[in-house]
Amino acid sequence: MGDGTRAAAYWGEVSRELHGRGLPPGHVTATVDELAARSGGADPAPAFGPPGALAGLLAPERAAPDEHVEVWRWSADTFADAALLDRFGAEGWELREIDALGRFVCHRDPEHPRLWEYRREPAGPGDAVPDGWEPCGAWVVYHWFKRPASTRPATGPGSGEPPPPPPAPVRRGLLRRVLLRRR
Repeated sequence: MGDGTRAAAYWGEVSRELHGRGLPPGHVTATVDELAARSGGADPAPAFGPPGALAGLLAPERAAPDEHVEVWRWSADTFADAALLDRFGAEGWELREIDALGRFVCHRDPEHPRLWEYRREPAGPGDAVPDGWEPCGAWVVYHWFKRPASTRPATGPGSGEPPPPPPAPVRRGLLRRVLLRRR
């Protein structure tokens, strides 16, 4: 079997696996076409591994849903992730992992939410887990860690008490100064 035939069979199997995992047909086609172009027509198995393993990296199997747990996938850049994790941790969202697409995969039990704290560290040789923290995700050059913030119930949805609103900033005369400068 030539490289072209092996490559076609390989990409066909990856496509079937991705369709079986629930990815939309357009997404499957675009993904397979891009990866096939990167392989240059050569046998992709040495570079990408078995078709099922590649499909598992691209679209992990979905766990059976638990009716009492909410799951949420979201993304953020490194300028916003820490603030968002702090906010969502205060609402009871626990970071479980960073998926293959770099999305934060969080879950929360709406009946018994728990507060979480998060920390991001740059990845490096000989990485150690900070004392009192547990690893909860890694992506490119960062590792994320979590720990329970306290035993009190989380604020926000499911706690019965919304978080207090932040105080409004006091900016007296700012609008007036801006309007006067425009004249």
